[in-house]
Amino acid sequence: MFLQTLKKRNPDLIRTAVEWHQAKLIPTNTFLFDLDTIQDNAQAIYRAKVKNGLETYIMTKQHNRNPMINKVALQEGLNATVCVDEQCCHMMARYSVATGHVGHLNQIPFREIPKVLKLRPQVWTVFSTEQAKAVSDAAGQLGMKQDILLRVYRKGDIFFSGQEGGFRFDELLTKAREIMTYPNVNIVGTVSFPCFKYNGSEGEVAEPSPNMATIREAADLLRDKLGIEIKQINAPGNTSSITFPILKAAGATHVEPGHGLLGTTPNHRLYPDLPERPSYCYVTEITHKYEGKAYAHGGGLWQDIFDNNFQYKALVGSDPSTILNNEFHWDRISQIIDYHAPLLEGDRVKIGDTAIFAFRTQMQMTRSWVAIATGLRRGKPKLVGLFDNACHMIDPKTMEALPLETAREIIDSVTAGYAH
Repeated sequence: MFLQTLKKRNPDLIRTAVEWHQAKLIPTNTFLFDLDTIQDNAQAIYRAKVKNGLETYIMTKQHNRNPMINKVALQEGLNATVCVDEQCCHMMARYSVATGHVGHLNQIPFREIPKVLKLRPQVWTVFSTEQAKAVSDAAGQLGMKQDILLRVYRKGDIFFSGQEGGFRFDELLTKAREIMTYPNVNIVGTVSFPCFKYNGSEGEVAEPSPNMATIREAADLLRDKLGIEIKQINAPGNTSSITFPILKAAGATHVEPGHGLLGTTPNHRLYPDLPERPSYCYVTEITHKYEGKAYAHGGGLWQDIFDNNFQYKALVGSDPSTILNNEFHWDRISQIIDYHAPLLEGDRVKIGDTAIFAFRTQMQMTRSWVAIATGLRRGKPKLVGLFDNACHMIDPKTMEALPLETAREIIDSVTAGYAH
């Protein structure tokens, strides 16, 4: 999906990936990140944030909650993080990264609520009075009050399959009045997802989804009818710097860049000169051939809903100096587990060659490694971190998890080098 953009705007990342993979510095099935580009992208988002008067929470699932990426972005002024689920909250805490927003994609299970409250998230989204009461009860036991957002929907709003839920607009006032009787939660705003409708092809208009109007009008209703002080109209969904003015005009106060930080929203494929640049690639290898196809090892492959008809490609080879010219079509197949990526014209490659992919991903759903590179902008790339899919920092020589204090020291040392 982003291969051509990556070749144009960050070719040294591709060359570094091939060199390191062939030298066995990084394992097969690795997402390799360019931390220099992450910083550049965070700066672009910060400038857009300030210009448009918006606040930001960093969506962390796309980069598998990586602490180096989070800390560099936070140093650039991007406020706090979004935790999709309770595991993500604990991964943030492991590396002393503050949790900003929880609950708007996955509701926190009742049994986990006290543990997550102890991490003191800034805001907590609830879909029901039951969830709000459970949060209030647990907060009371901890001697605290929790600010909450109400997820609101009405007919015509958009949901991705499996992500439906929230308060019906026509029942909002009744439900909000009930929640206002719970002593240890404060309603501070509204939220939905997705709040931005992306253009699927060049020339189409990118615009807010119907959900955006719903949560803006819901916030007005809560303010005007119940006297609630609205601090947030939170509008997540494929946010990047070019969508900030559109969302601001639509009424948003808070946005949640995820793929925007990584330079990989759908618009970054259609318009490859946007402020953010692609910051990662997926690195694997050819393991075998079958009937004219070459099969690349899987583990991190991802089926993107935005581009079901898009022709994906990969780069294959063992020589960094020629890799950019070696494109192969990815014969995408339906498979529950991504064991392999079949590539056409397999006779042109060798078993053991490196395969480079560039696509939108949800890394928290993969079983991949995450490697972090610095120094690419100076032409001196250095591997500074390797993490497993549970976000433990790994010793690349032994592939064992480093002691937590050692990992924290390395992470803090690396990210301090990006501080102003």
